[in-house]
Amino acid sequence: MAVPYARLLAACTEPLIRAAEHEAVTRLIASGAEITIDRADFPRSSPRPALPLTEVTSNIILLTTLFAVNRKALSDRNVGGLVLATLALVAVHVAAVAFNVQSIYALRLGPWSRANYGTAARNFWSAGAHFYSVIGSFGAAFVLWWLFRPAPMPVVKREPRRGRAMKSRRAAA
Repeated sequence: MAVPYARLLAACTEPLIRAAEHEAVTRLIASGAEITIDRADFPRSSPRPALPLTEVTSNIILLTTLFAVNRKALSDRNVGGLVLATLALVAVHVAAVAFNVQSIYALRLGPWSRANYGTAARNFWSAGAHFYSVIGSFGAAFVLWWLFRPAPMPVVKREPRRGRAMKSRRAAA
């Protein structure tokens, strides 16, 4: 499952990153459970950074668990909510990969990073990637669960049944 999902994320994220570049040079290569980041302007002999997908996609387990603890876990409404939340989570993962790639560009490529990213850009991309890894990953799962979970059934108050209880009340009065 990791390899096809890595391919999907690479295919969806690469055009977003390339659209923001002056010259489209970024290439994301899915290899196993990670995405290797390549640029056409990197020297051929330089190492290529990689992004492990477990850091980005670990919230799939949390989201699935939140839907699974529902009393009616296999109901149409619950399964439908899980499917919609999972599709929304794919969009969150694409954004997380984009932020992580930009963070690698801004911080981890030495003099190239300093030459191509100003202080504000380095802070923005690194803060976004850090936010996702610390809060956003788990927060996204909880928010999507909350938005797509089946609505709780309203509590209906019943009138007391007439019968013995009414007779005993009348007798006491």
